[in-house]
Amino acid sequence: MEELNLGMFKPYDIRTKMEKLEPELLKRLSLSVALYYKNILEAPSVVIGRDARLNAPGVTDSLVKAFRSLGVDVLLNPLPISTCQFYYSCMQHRESGGIMVTASHNPGSYIGLKLMAQDVFPLAYECGKEGGIKKIKEIYLSGPTLIEGEKKGSLEVINYLDDYISYSMELSGVKEGDLKGQKILLEFLNGSAGSEVALAFQKAGAEVDLMDVIPDGNFPKGDPNPIIETSIAPTRKAMKEGEYDYGFCFDGDGDRLDLMYRDGTQIVPGLNMALIADSVMKIFNGEKKDFYADVKAIPTSLALMAKSGAKIHIIRNGHSFIKEKLRENCDKGYFASEEESAHYYMNFPYDIKDRKKGYASVENTLFFALMTAKCYKEKPEEYEKAYRIGQSIFRKREWPLHFENAPEKMEDIMRDVEERMKELGAVVIKEMDDGDSLDATLMRFNLPVSIDGETNLEGKTWCQVAERISRSEDAMCRWEIVSNSKEECERLNGEVRKITDKYVNAGYARY
Repeated sequence: MEELNLGMFKPYDIRTKMEKLEPELLKRLSLSVALYYKNILEAPSVVIGRDARLNAPGVTDSLVKAFRSLGVDVLLNPLPISTCQFYYSCMQHRESGGIMVTASHNPGSYIGLKLMAQDVFPLAYECGKEGGIKKIKEIYLSGPTLIEGEKKGSLEVINYLDDYISYSMELSGVKEGDLKGQKILLEFLNGSAGSEVALAFQKAGAEVDLMDVIPDGNFPKGDPNPIIETSIAPTRKAMKEGEYDYGFCFDGDGDRLDLMYRDGTQIVPGLNMALIADSVMKIFNGEKKDFYADVKAIPTSLALMAKSGAKIHIIRNGHSFIKEKLRENCDKGYFASEEESAHYYMNFPYDIKDRKKGYASVENTLFFALMTAKCYKEKPEEYEKAYRIGQSIFRKREWPLHFENAPEKMEDIMRDVEERMKELGAVVIKEMDDGDSLDATLMRFNLPVSIDGETNLEGKTWCQVAERISRSEDAMCRWEIVSNSKEECERLNGEVRKITDKYVNAGYARY
């Protein structure tokens, strides 16, 4: 079934190289998605947005035609926008489904769909009515044929740019002129978030320098991914030479927010979240204090966040899963989440002035950028401290091992690493505190299972090892090691490598 490109149906979205989505398959996929929204979700309309990728207009047009032919109304923003502005658009049409045409931070050769049901509910594989993306895959496999609706769906152009900026500024408490005196570098990597972010920061009075603000699906600087050094190296150089207070870097579809210190070094997302947590919780008048933290979050960040009054809960990776959990537990006091890949999530009120209308569990990097800018201006010394903390932490950033020839061995190697870490004295965490699987293994040395406001990490050597099977790449395991000791970080990374070397030497895997 390789010719049908079934590999594009991922755990959290639909994503593929465009070369594998030839015209007939694109038509088949568009119809399958449209049939799911019409017959399964019973959505009367769909909001569609797209990013700056060269192939996004063609894919968007295919979707529009499929939905309209089935009699489903389409609300379309034809301009390149961020995924976060798309989510805001969906919040204005709760009765509609939503589709964002994007492949996020992936190279320009990729294309994808992020899917939302009515009420801004994220769809994933086995998440959503009758299985979400799994059901769409079943429809796709069935070879759907077009039976046009009695009435063609309407097409309405929408644009919420100004409203999105106003909403984000009001919720963050940043008024016109509030950021006057700050000099900020904004890097967009030719993605689709430039207009909305630049306009908001200009309105807030900041002195902004813009890099690669023009949407360009050729991505001339390289992959639109802030962790790709070749893509971000010119930005780091500009930061060092420009005497900026700080900088922000966004990915291709603008749903990742990297904060850069004045020398171009990243201030890790967890530390930034810890510094803004108190201000964010005030938005909820102290009624929501529970926070979901990434499996890979640095313990120092979690301890700092807990001291602000937040209650920390470890959560598995995956955008759709995190949003679903935030949504599910909104009424229980959960307010936000963060992943070390620089994704920020929150329960955003539909109506700032009337919280009874409910909350949407989505991303809004403009809000978090404004909130960060506000806190940076109010307490620059805390960011200086966060920079120094970052310099004292040693990480072997998440590195991969590929198992294309023996995917059945992935569980074996995960188990072997876990057993070795246990022998060395690790505390092993494999479940969330509500009993759900972490879909990963977290192994901590000289650290508690739960980090709270009483946790004190000063004066002790600690280390954390995280391992998981990647759900966004095929046949890949990943490990990340972090410690406040360079020697301990390297020692434990070496222990993992001893095990992975055995699998590589046996021909099961490759680095």
